[in-house]
Amino acid sequence: MKKSVQQMQQILEEIKTIKKEVTIQEPIKDVWIDGVEVQSSLHISERTLYRHRKSGRLPYSRVRGKIYYKKSDIRELLEKNYRTEKPKCTCCCK
Repeated sequence: MKKSVQQMQQILEEIKTIKKEVTIQEPIKDVWIDGVEVQSSLHISERTLYRHRKSGRLPYSRVRGKIYYKKSDIRELLEKNYRTEKPKCTCCCK
C-alpha cells in the first residue's frame, strides 16, 4: 500500500513538472496562408481580396511574387466588420 502511495506522489510530481514546462513555453506562432486559401475560406473573389489588400484593410507579405496573409489579420478584419444591428431595408431582409 505504501509503495502505491509513493508511486502516486511521484507521478503527481512529474505532472507538476510537465505542467510548468508547458506553461513556460513560447506561445504558438501565427500561421500564414496564401491568397487562394483566404479566398476559399472567406468565399470571396481574387479581385475582392486585392481590394482589401490595396486599401490597407488586410496586411500581407510578398515572397517571390506570392502573397501571404496572417490568419490573425483575417480574423481581425472579420471582427472589425461584425454587425449585430438589424438590416435597414424591409423589402428583402426580414
